[in-house]
Amino acid sequence: MTASAPTAGLAVALVLLGSWALGGQESAQAQDTVNFDIDPEITGNGANTLGTVEDCVQVDISSPSFDDVSDYEIDIVVSGDTQAPTMYDVLLNFDSTKVHIAALGTDRLIKMPGAYPYGDELPDSDGTYAADAYYLVGAGIEGDGTLVRVGLDIGASGVVTFSLDADPLTAYKSGAGNHPVMLDSGMLAINDYCGNPPVGGIAELPDVSDSAARDYIGLAGLAAAGALAAGGWYARRRLP
Repeated sequence: MTASAPTAGLAVALVLLGSWALGGQESAQAQDTVNFDIDPEITGNGANTLGTVEDCVQVDISSPSFDDVSDYEIDIVVSGDTQAPTMYDVLLNFDSTKVHIAALGTDRLIKMPGAYPYGDELPDSDGTYAADAYYLVGAGIEGDGTLVRVGLDIGASGVVTFSLDADPLTAYKSGAGNHPVMLDSGMLAINDYCGNPPVGGIAELPDVSDSAARDYIGLAGLAAAGALAAGGWYARRRLP
């Protein structure tokens, strides 16, 4: 569920008030782009560290079922002009027929310890999860790293694409002000493949039920028969 309108509105109003009070400091610094991405492999990730950000990861989950328990974790990560954040606001889109967002395993304050989190309550099963946090005073941890760790309650097999939406006015804010953002996506293959399934190194033959394939096979047979006949003719020509 989403936080109530009065609560969310009050939170945003307080943040804007804080921004007004710090306006002079913000104007003295430049704001460059912050890149938001999904990393389905969290190894090496932290508040100001990033491992290899993967486009897709394959995982094996035995007998997946929704039970409000985190079965796997992914990260929403940031890179670029990642000055110490004072506020962020991001929306994660997911396939709710395969995954839900679990309360256990989800951490919205990795990069902003002690900040006030708001947004959607957990667990979340409606296909969109709003994750937000802000400081009235202070700032978070600068550097490329994990913004939000997301615990996934996995209920079915298949490939899930996670995408992001963000309001450019509130997506990533630092002492320099609001940063422009770029958004990317990631995938998780649950008991499935990220790409085409392997064929064991053997070239896949065309379906012989297809008329073109049957014609091809027929022509190949005629060519083989012709080669044998030519070989026999040549052998006979060499006999005394």
